[in-house]
Amino acid sequence: MTAWMRLTCLAGIAAAAFGGANAALAGGQMNFGDETNTSANDGPPFFGFIRDSNGSSIPGAKVTATVKSGGALVTRSNSMGVYKIPGFAKEIDPKDVTISCDKDGYKQASTLRRPPSDPKDPIEVECTLQKE
Repeated sequence: MTAWMRLTCLAGIAAAAFGGANAALAGGQMNFGDETNTSANDGPPFFGFIRDSNGSSIPGAKVTATVKSGGALVTRSNSMGVYKIPGFAKEIDPKDVTISCDKDGYKQASTLRRPPSDPKDPIEVECTLQKE
């Protein structure tokens, strides 16, 4: 699957996952339909899918974005197993942000980070959980 096909697929999934959010491709960028990354001082947002080892989505999983220099932001995956974390300050290198996930009855098996082709585009981090 080409990067363009994957991005097109992800745009459709994000549109469905974020309800009324308007996900659209504009020069390869995804618009989540909110204003969380509009400041010139913000870095790229993070988003992804929380799935089990069979590929099924996991709603209500806790997703933590931990910054290497200190601090963290916590959110939960929605009913389709999708999460979004707004961008951190531009001074924070996205490579210094680690995404982890957790849910009762599961343990984290792996994460897969897909860096964007453009540094302003959202960073996809998929997390796989395994039943304990």
